[in-house]
Amino acid sequence: MNGSWKLVLPVGFVLYSLPLFLRVNGTSEYVIDEEFHIPQGLAFCRQQFDVWDPKITTFPGLYLLALVLSPFNLCSVTGLRLLSLAGAGVNILLLYKIRRRTLAGSGGNSYAAHEAITMSVLPPLYFFSHLYYTDTLSLTMVLLFYNYWLQESHLPAAVFGAASVLMRQTNIVWVCMATGMTVLDTIVQQCARSRSLAKSKVRLLGTELWANLFTSPQLLCNCILNILAKCCFYASIILPFIGFLAINGSIVVGDKSAHEASLHLPQLFYFALFAASFGISNTLRQLRPAAELIRRNRALSLLALMLILLVVHLNTEVHPYLLADNRHYTFYVWSRLYGRFWWFRYAMAPVYLFSICVLLCGMQHMPDSFKLMFPISLLLVLCFQRLLELRYFLVPYILFRLNTRHTRKGFAEWMELGVHLLLNVATFYVYFTKEFYWPNYRSPQRIIW
Repeated sequence: MNGSWKLVLPVGFVLYSLPLFLRVNGTSEYVIDEEFHIPQGLAFCRQQFDVWDPKITTFPGLYLLALVLSPFNLCSVTGLRLLSLAGAGVNILLLYKIRRRTLAGSGGNSYAAHEAITMSVLPPLYFFSHLYYTDTLSLTMVLLFYNYWLQESHLPAAVFGAASVLMRQTNIVWVCMATGMTVLDTIVQQCARSRSLAKSKVRLLGTELWANLFTSPQLLCNCILNILAKCCFYASIILPFIGFLAINGSIVVGDKSAHEASLHLPQLFYFALFAASFGISNTLRQLRPAAELIRRNRALSLLALMLILLVVHLNTEVHPYLLADNRHYTFYVWSRLYGRFWWFRYAMAPVYLFSICVLLCGMQHMPDSFKLMFPISLLLVLCFQRLLELRYFLVPYILFRLNTRHTRKGFAEWMELGVHLLLNVATFYVYFTKEFYWPNYRSPQRIIW
């Protein structure tokens, strides 16, 4: 049945989405940021490489991919948007393959297929699968990278890691995360081998491993050689990127004015809420462990709550785009709740705390290297973004969700899928029926994620 799922999932996804895609495609020539992406994609598709919009802030990976349309004479708005739909079809296949691997044989192929479908219809992700945005194809490259990295095929992993960075600069963080995990896992593996122990018996976060490593020159040498052999391909991506940062002075290319880096720690709280809200199956199964974690550590939990309140008070950043652009749901959440009632942002602190505990409990079974590197990566990729934008949460959420614990498929899994589908119905209904006009724009504006 495994081979059947590999065909059924992508083909079924595209056929299911095609009528909706055609409807979306007929509503507007450009949808918000497509105003920049589509003309640039069409220029590259026609091999006009001297054309570049200075307002674009990403590397040209998305537009270079448009070259595949050129031989088929499909350089059009529809052709560009079809690239995203095709990428979404590839994504569901990759989600299935990766989930099967992270499940390590438990649950069966049908469970992995169910999980892949649930993740592929994640409402913000599914919506952008119908538009020419970076998100879908950026995720495709990250998943290709992650899939090969899990197989320890480091050369193809590095190729797709580089492609993911060409799609969006912040994907360098996921390349660094995987590299860091490779380093840590190699150290654990070599230490376990030197002591004739099972790998699971060696604790990465314990002092014994590091004492053993730095008191044994032979073990240290073996670790370094193995790390160099595995990570040299990733270094060929990371080191030039560091050079780019030094020369450019920013991770952003083009117009830097709207994307200046500034510390914004509440992004971690927003992400935790996002992951707990959409990862319903994990959340429902971690409700009791999370409550027990708080109960057992009351003093620490109270301290964490006070720290959250302090961060919310001192470090809540409000980007001008969040207040000005009424074409996004985040505008309405902020203007009607966070911005309208001064106390609301503080009242959310216990919800943030519980959401963080849900995520921590959901990570307990994961390898120590993931538990160490994922939070660091999350901080780097989110906490220097001033703008609250749900699209920034997609890749970290998918990486987290791919590694959640397997349980028997039941109510929680079906509820998560059902909620995703219902939210998609609601958001597309709003998109098709709610129109308003902006000055200097001929076509009507619509509300999206």
